[in-house]
Amino acid sequence: MHRRSRGGRERLVFAILLLALGQAPPLYAEAVGSPASILKKGKWAMGLGTGVIPKRNLKGNADALVYQFGHFRGYGLTDWLSVYGKIGLAYIAVDDPSIVKTGSPSATNRFGFNVLSSVQVKGKLFEHERTGLEWDGSVQYVDMRKRHKGGNEGRWHQYQFATSVAKSLGSLKPYAGVQYSLVDFTYRVRENGTLLRQDKYEEDSPVGCFFGTDWYFGRSEDVILNIETSYLDGAEVNVSIAYTF
Repeated sequence: MHRRSRGGRERLVFAILLLALGQAPPLYAEAVGSPASILKKGKWAMGLGTGVIPKRNLKGNADALVYQFGHFRGYGLTDWLSVYGKIGLAYIAVDDPSIVKTGSPSATNRFGFNVLSSVQVKGKLFEHERTGLEWDGSVQYVDMRKRHKGGNEGRWHQYQFATSVAKSLGSLKPYAGVQYSLVDFTYRVRENGTLLRQDKYEEDSPVGCFFGTDWYFGRSEDVILNIETSYLDGAEVNVSIAYTF
C-alpha cells in the first residue's frame, strides 16, 4: 500500500512539472541542475543537453534568441562537491530595432552558429537527515563565440550563481531555487561587409527563480533524465539525460 501511494506521488509531481513546462514558452540559460548532479567522490557523469531561448530581454530594447545543444561530463571531487564541463553549438540572433540596415527592414541580426562551452562547480551545502531535504549551491560560466569573417560577430559571456532545495520522492527528485545571472554579449553587426555597429548587450533583469526534477531509471538507477524550467526575463526550459558510473 505504501509503495502504491509513493508511486502515485511521483507520477503526480512529474505530471505537474510537465504541465507547467507545456504552458511556458521554452528558453535557454544553462541548466542549474539539482542536488542529484552532485556526484559521489570519484564518480563520473556524461550526457547530452539541449535548450532554446525565443526571447531573452537585454538592456537597450533588444531581445536575444538562442538555440543550443551539447555534450557534458561531470566528476565528483568529494561526496559534496562536483565539477562539470560542456561543449556544443549555439545559434544566436538578436532583435534590435535601433540598428538600421539599408538593404533590409528586419530588426533581426543573426550571429550564426557558435562554439558553446561551459564549466560549473556545484556543491551540497546542507542535508537534513530526518526530512531528506537537501540544499545546494553552484557557480557556472558560459561562453559562446566564433569568428564570422565579413559577417556579424558576437561573444556571449554568462556568469550564473544559484542555490536550490530538493527532496527525493522515490525515483524522482524535485527541486526549486533562485539564480543570479550576468550576461555580457559583445558584438559587431555588419551589412555587406561594412561595420554598422560595435557595442555590447547586458542582462536586463539578472534575478530569477527555477524549478525542475530528476527522474532516475535503469536497473541501477544510473540514468537520469532532468527537466528544468525557470523564469529569468521570460520562461526558460532545459532538458538533459545523463549516465553515471
